[in-house]
Parts: sequence; C-alpha cells; structure tokens
Amino acid sequence: MKFKSGTLPKKVTQGLIAAAALTGVAGIAHQAALAQTLLQQEGTLAPMEDAYPFDGEAGQTMTIELQSEEFDTILLLRGPDGEVITSNDDYGGTLNSTIVFELPEAGTYSAVASSFSGQGGSYEIEVRPASEYEKVFSRAYDLSISEDYADSIEAYTAAIEIDDTDPGAYLGRAEALINQAYINANADISGPNDLPQETIDAVVSDYLQAADLLDQQGQSGPAASLREQAEYFTGEPGSGATPDVPGAEGEPDVMPEEPDEVMPDEVEPDEMMPVEPDGGTGDGATPLPESSDEPEAAE
Repeated sequence: MKFKSGTLPKKVTQGLIAAAALTGVAGIAHQAALAQTLLQQEGTLAPMEDAYPFDGEAGQTMTIELQSEEFDTILLLRGPDGEVITSNDDYGGTLNSTIVFELPEAGTYSAVASSFSGQGGSYEIEVRPASEYEKVFSRAYDLSISEDYADSIEAYTAAIEIDDTDPGAYLGRAEALINQAYINANADISGPNDLPQETIDAVVSDYLQAADLLDQQGQSGPAASLREQAEYFTGEPGSGATPDVPGAEGEPDVMPEEPDEVMPDEVEPDEMMPVEPDGGTGDGATPLPESSDEPEAAE
C-alpha cells in the first residue's frame, strides 16, 4: 500500500493554460457556456484501506493478523452484510493488529487493512483458522481489557501451558498481576515496594522470562528494557526511577513504566506485501483459508 507523488504532464498543463486564456478573451457569455455540468454524484471518501474477502463457516474461529514496520495498523472485520463486526488497533503489547473471532454465520467476510494515522506503507496480512493457543490468549487479552484480572491471569497461565515461547503471554500476565494486586489492596499503593512480595516475585519472573524469549528472537532492545523493569520491582542498585502503580480516581494516575513496544523482526520492504495463507502475494490478494472442524492446537 504505497503512494507516490506525481507530476502533471507538461502537455496537459499547457492545454489548461491555453483554455484559461481562451476563456478570458471570450468573455462572460463564453464562460457560461463552458460551465455546463458534466457530472454530478454523491459519495463518501473512505480512509486508505485494502479489503481481502474470505469464505467462512458458522462457528469457525479465525485469526486475522496485520503487521507493518512502516505504520500503526488498524484491522477491521466486515461481515457478509458489509458491516464492521469487530476491529483491533494494538494487540499483545505491539502496534500491530490481530483479531481472533468466531464467525456467527456462513458467508463471505472481508479482512480490512488500514492505518491509525492514515498514512500508507508496506504490510503483511494473514487469515487462518485459529489455533488453540490463539483462542486462549485472545480470551486472556479480552478479560484483561474488561478488567477481569483474576480470570485473565488464569487464561494467560493456560496459554503459557499450551505454548511457552510467546513473550506476549508473560507480559500480559504480569500486567494483570499488578492490576489485580492494586484492586485487592487494603491500603494505598504508591510503588512496587507496596505490592505483596508474592506479586513482586511473579511479575519479576514473567518479565525475565519474556526478556529471555525476546533475546532468542533477536530483539535485544525490548529485552533490556524488561530487565530494567525487573530491577525496578526488586529495588536492585542501578534500577533508576521507581515506577508507581495506578491509583484510583482522585489519586495519582501513574502506572509501572511499560516496556518498549515489542515490534516484529525487521523485514525488508520488498518482502512486506499482502499475503494469502497459502503463500500467495500481491496487492488485492484474496485469502481463502480452508475450513476445519477444529483447529489443531499449537505445539
């Protein structure tokens, strides 16, 4: 989805100048003759977006991923009637977008790739049947967004038991642990030292595990940031400023400093083209995932 600047051809420019001069000489009567309406239509100017249709069955859970190194993605899912039924901006601690959704009916759906700022750029989009891990992780993420932190912690733990190689699950559980501790607190919490020791231990463990996984993926910057966060919670020398925990309305509105956004590995621009689940490429590609009664669990 790239946009390039252009130059109006010289021949056309000269024609426009000549037409303007002719109008000036001909006078008002000639201008009126040229002012006849040639086209009159109504329309809606939509944001920059690409739509990718795919067929789905009722009850089938699909995963749709939109990733870009060049812009902040927004992903929408339109139903068979053309209406948007769900959307996502940022997902799992990244600026990329993911939708994990159970289709309510059979028909042709559209995965719509767009951007937060309206700018264009290269991207990858994929539609596939959701794995068991993706279903559980999505449930944990949704529970955290709805502030049901206790159930979110359980769901993130279940996701980690299915696949323990995703740093996003550890980061999500750590955030839910911190928020749950604040809700259960009987006194004001102004910093990590006010949290229960078992919460501190669990959060530090999740941060360090996520940092190790990021290092294995070649993302040393975010990994170093997470280790600094672990130092904040343990109070080790050299940890720097101590992040506070969110307060209720009327109290200081502060959060533990979020680690750097975990962005996908570097991808060369010529590789960032829309893709079909079967590996096809090209602008306007039409992903057509195969139907399955039950997606296989992630290894």
